[in-house]
Amino acid sequence: MRHLLLPLALGSGLVVAACGGKNEDQPLIPNAPVNLSLTLTNQEYVRLRFDNGAVMLPVKGPAGAGGVKGVIVVRQSASSYLAFERNCPYRPYDACATVSLDRNSGLFMRDSCCSSQFDLRGQPTGGPNTRPLKQYSVSLQGNILNVTN
Repeated sequence: MRHLLLPLALGSGLVVAACGGKNEDQPLIPNAPVNLSLTLTNQEYVRLRFDNGAVMLPVKGPAGAGGVKGVIVVRQSASSYLAFERNCPYRPYDACATVSLDRNSGLFMRDSCCSSQFDLRGQPTGGPNTRPLKQYSVSLQGNILNVTN
């Protein structure tokens, strides 16, 4: 009987370890509604007319509802955009855990609270954080960009 329990225990440990690794890849950001509609021809979104241009949107504003701490939208190309939650995945419940565009370059994002840094694809590049930014769905219809979760 003891010989039967050992393989079962080892097998259970492997399953738990595999599940644990997958959970670490997901940001622990609370769920909040995201329903934004941006008219890309509006002057307030002029940065989204250029590749690697980005704008920060508030939680509630003229474009709609935007996540826990707001949303950052990044243009990759004329037909490809990404949208990320501004709530930093490293200790997301800290009041100061907010990601912003780097003021000097605009070429990366950072959380001034924990000093984590992210590239414009939402991937961590420095600081204590190892998780990517939470990403939202984006669809482009003509000159209207919709961001949802």
